[in-house]
Amino acid sequence: METNTNPPLDPLGDVLIHPTIAALPKADLHLHQEWSPHLDRVLARREGRPAYDWRSWARRVMAETPPGIARLRRLGEIEPTPPGSYDNAEYFVAWVEDALEAAAADGAVLVEVRFGKEEVLRPGFMALFREAERRVRARHPAVRAEALVILMLWETPELLARLLEACTSAARDGLAGIDLLYQPYDTEAEWEPMYRAAERAADAGLGITAHAGEFSSANCAAALRVPHLSRIGHAVYAARDPRLLELLAHSGVTVECCLSSNVVLGAVPSYEEHPIHRFVEHGIPVALCSDVPVQVATTIGREYALAHALGFSPAELVSFTANAIRASFTPPARKAALLAALDG
Repeated sequence: METNTNPPLDPLGDVLIHPTIAALPKADLHLHQEWSPHLDRVLARREGRPAYDWRSWARRVMAETPPGIARLRRLGEIEPTPPGSYDNAEYFVAWVEDALEAAAADGAVLVEVRFGKEEVLRPGFMALFREAERRVRARHPAVRAEALVILMLWETPELLARLLEACTSAARDGLAGIDLLYQPYDTEAEWEPMYRAAERAADAGLGITAHAGEFSSANCAAALRVPHLSRIGHAVYAARDPRLLELLAHSGVTVECCLSSNVVLGAVPSYEEHPIHRFVEHGIPVALCSDVPVQVATTIGREYALAHALGFSPAELVSFTANAIRASFTPPARKAALLAALDG
């Protein structure tokens, strides 16, 4: 690991991406759909106008709002798109295409996009997703994409049952996995419904990941008991508790590290204080991810450049890509081909 002697990194500043880092194959396993920010970019290009300035928005959030849950709650406060645009199927393809294009342009060979609960109920959901992937692959043949659905487990039992049924049905059409999200998020939640949901999803062949440890150490241990769990999103607070860090290391799960999101939303005070080095030192597999890249003014290429600025060598960055591919929910044959290409 290289030694970092650079000045502190600006969470919303421009980052010089060295050509060596730009050329590395990348993977992003934790990418939320951000439908309105992406669609706004699409419509702005079509209309010849500037898109909404999310960098300035993020600076205001950091200046005005205490770090943690309060900042997280502001993510959905602005939708710079016309009323009714969410329901338009062609717009859906366009905003997914925009998200995949941004990743592919940065050298991503695999991208997993997370969709909210409404999307799995959208008519033709998986066919529309594959159309967006097809359009991007026409320009970037190396990229592959998978779809995940976020199960928000504070829903009524009736709605949760309906969503699970929709997910298991979509699995037959290529849905790759589910992401467990819950309330309360920063204090201990009730996990039994999540365990049952995970069992049902795994029986349908879906991969399982969960958000945990973003703003407190609550729920980390419970998340690690989720049946068939293979990944955890964020987990930054697990690094503050030696017992949790050991549990995480022994679990074998991969941590989806979202450097910029964690700094902008206040999960950590700075890039330099992010626990990614502690994870690596404890043998915990790490994947670099972008989370909500439009709203926190980043890209997956910028996340790799930031990790390089924090001292990780190009070889270590490629190992993060390998970790991501191994932990991905893409089919085994595709996973093997991606890993073979990485080794080549």
